[in-house]
Amino acid sequence: MRIRALMLCVAFAMNAAIARAQPTDEGYKLLLTAQRLRRLQRDRQRKTLRWLNFEKRVETVPDSPERGFELALYYAVTRDEARGREAVEWAKNHLCDERQVALVFDWCRGIITAADRARSASCVASSGSITALRDALFAQTSFGTDEPKISALPPATPDVVLNNSTQLYALCEYLITARALSRTDLRQDNSTFFRALPNELLLSLMPDQVDHPDWIQHIAALALVAVDPNLEGSQFLQGWAMEDNQTLTEGPGVAYEFLWADPYLPGVAYRNLDPWVYDPAGRLFARTSWDSDSCWLSNNFEGLRTKYCDRKQIDSVQKFGTLTLLPMNAQCVDLPKRQNRESLVLWRLNPGEAVTYRGEGKKDVSETADPRGMWLVPENAHDKVCRGRAGKR
Repeated sequence: MRIRALMLCVAFAMNAAIARAQPTDEGYKLLLTAQRLRRLQRDRQRKTLRWLNFEKRVETVPDSPERGFELALYYAVTRDEARGREAVEWAKNHLCDERQVALVFDWCRGIITAADRARSASCVASSGSITALRDALFAQTSFGTDEPKISALPPATPDVVLNNSTQLYALCEYLITARALSRTDLRQDNSTFFRALPNELLLSLMPDQVDHPDWIQHIAALALVAVDPNLEGSQFLQGWAMEDNQTLTEGPGVAYEFLWADPYLPGVAYRNLDPWVYDPAGRLFARTSWDSDSCWLSNNFEGLRTKYCDRKQIDSVQKFGTLTLLPMNAQCVDLPKRQNRESLVLWRLNPGEAVTYRGEGKKDVSETADPRGMWLVPENAHDKVCRGRAGKR
């Protein structure tokens, strides 16, 4: 009997410990993992600056365009039933905001009645954008009776998200939710791009945006870190996004920063990042340094954009960290010598134009430029590169 009683006591203690470790209302399907919710509840207990900013916004901005999201998040963290009911009423009056309504019905599930749920899900996303994919997945998850449909990403995703922070943020929510629901990592279809995305995002910022980003750029960066914190680029992005001068004190981004900014994740000083990134799909972002007035260059589907670069820097050989950017301003150009880890990109070619170089064994090798007229020179290319294919120059 004493052994049985002891076993019961141990089991009771273990169950109590497990209960303390779990969120009050576990099993959320959208964004709020048990670990993330515990972190947010710790922030509330410790009265961190981000919690205080978030609490102030909930209390003082009743007409916020993100009111449903803010109230639902507040309820999930505090279990304040009055705020939860307010979130549900907001959702019932904004049925066509699929994303926020879905979050309210997921995070406030404990106080939602059958009558509340019967009035939901009357709007369906009709666009093929990433935002629409995310909204549809959220709605299916909160209101659908069947398994949510996980759709592949649109082919133009890389160019879209690098030039639209709202779409990038929607992409992050979509990736996180798809992985949680189906254990599917949609990044696998374009793993090269997604591995480089944190670096591309950081280097795509113009010099003045590095110190003063828009709130949605800041939030998209934090959400992208959450997609895969283990990427080396995510650690640079975390180091940038968590700088004190970027903390939001007002505006719609306050609640998002509270949700995504994780001070427990390691970050690396972004100024240690080699200041260039190239993608053979036709994207180059580079800057001469991380100083606020450094020459910055972007060459992608939008065309060539520069900031604080004089004409001489664009028309001649230019160094960007370990990258040498070499303009193809003649039929043939001599290749500069490279040290270990240095890279060379030839540009000012025509899209898809053929080039030829002398490879191993003194054999002529032909390759083609990317869609923006750039070409990453392989390590075994020496002496010079010429326009045209071997035997046709």
